Amino acid sequence: MKKVIGFFLLISLLSACHNRLNIEPEQAISVDVALSNEQGIRTALVGTYDLLSQMPTPSGDVILNSELFADTEDLIWTSYILQVNQVFNKKIAVSNTAVEHFWIYSYQTINQANTVLDAVEVLEEADQDGVAAELRFIRAMVYFDLVNMYAMPWTAGNPKSNLGVPIISTPAEQTLENPEVPRNTVAEVYQFLINDLLFAKDNLPEQNSIFANTYAASALLSRIYLMQEKFDLAATEADRVITSGQYTLLTDLEQVFNQSENSTEDIFTIQITPQDGSNRVSYFYSGELEGGGGFIGIRDEHLAKYETGDLRADLFYIDQQSSIRRTSKWRFNSTKDGNVTTLRLAEMYLTRAEGRFRTGNAAGALEDVNIIRNRAGLPSLSDVDLEIILNERFLELVFEGHRFRDTKRNRKPFGTLPFDAPGMIYPIPQREMDVNSALVQNEGY
Repeated sequence: MKKVIGFFLLISLLSACHNRLNIEPEQAISVDVALSNEQGIRTALVGTYDLLSQMPTPSGDVILNSELFADTEDLIWTSYILQVNQVFNKKIAVSNTAVEHFWIYSYQTINQANTVLDAVEVLEEADQDGVAAELRFIRAMVYFDLVNMYAMPWTAGNPKSNLGVPIISTPAEQTLENPEVPRNTVAEVYQFLINDLLFAKDNLPEQNSIFANTYAASALLSRIYLMQEKFDLAATEADRVITSGQYTLLTDLEQVFNQSENSTEDIFTIQITPQDGSNRVSYFYSGELEGGGGFIGIRDEHLAKYETGDLRADLFYIDQQSSIRRTSKWRFNSTKDGNVTTLRLAEMYLTRAEGRFRTGNAAGALEDVNIIRNRAGLPSLSDVDLEIILNERFLELVFEGHRFRDTKRNRKPFGTLPFDAPGMIYPIPQREMDVNSALVQNEGY
């Protein structure tokens, strides 16, 4: 995996930490020195979070690209960016640099987490598990995105034999001379990241400022269990978040998105400030007059999917420059520093609803769906079925990065392409195939 997970020299922890945390950047120094004391470890931990906000960002790009990749009828793509054109048109070349950068930056984030994990023993024993839990949460989040984009979904074929992505759990050497690492199976990757999240869930606090807490671990676990069709476990983890008392749904939908501070609905967000980080999702969706690229519009036909009176149909605006409709879920505000919404409470209600329904608790599912509908200004339903739940999930979470996963796990087609079409996953980047003979390319590339 040389060059793929090449040693990152902890760039972000030394030069790009969050301003709001009052952590002063240091000059580049050796890792042995940087991670030799508590201050260095905690600065490195913040730096690992910080990698999630840099451009290209693993989690930010997966929100953007998975919506483009999955879309067949709702989005208008107006850019000539070749790499993203290929994603939108579902014809990706193995040399695609967007796909390549997603792989590289994901493994750099994983490597930084591994590097800091390897050094947590310098902390007081009572503090070691808490810091390790945050790092393992980040690592699991990145691995989940990787396995979803580069491997067949859990619902396609046999996850015990389908190839996933390489599992790397130790730091890369400073020389970049690492042994060639093969791809682990989908099942192995899932078990690895679930183990990380179970550890995180058990060792993270209930409150942790803007960083991951125990409920963020449960929220991500619920998403993963849903992909595995472990509906009882998905509902249990979602329920743990909902009943924690830590989060509440906002009454004003407009306040859910484009916020520079976490709201009562946010479980975990990627932090963006005017001084640090980049919200690539908002840049692509926002119009040029607002400082965005104006690359993604919303077809008028999309609005027909909402019931009369649905307040979510108001989360759109007409770009005065292009006359194209855009979503206000991703809209630059005056300071352009809206956080990247990653895990929020509404998703937990919808996950619990689906998990309850699929395990025989239709009454509980109805209650959850009505909570989301009522917040959107719609009347309560008297009964639900699976299609109603999935449609409610789509309308609530559309353009937030869920559509790619939800289409696959529900075995729905992407237009004329089946959910398990070989072309509906990323190719392993050609540069990685060139330097690592142990990698096997995905079918069709």
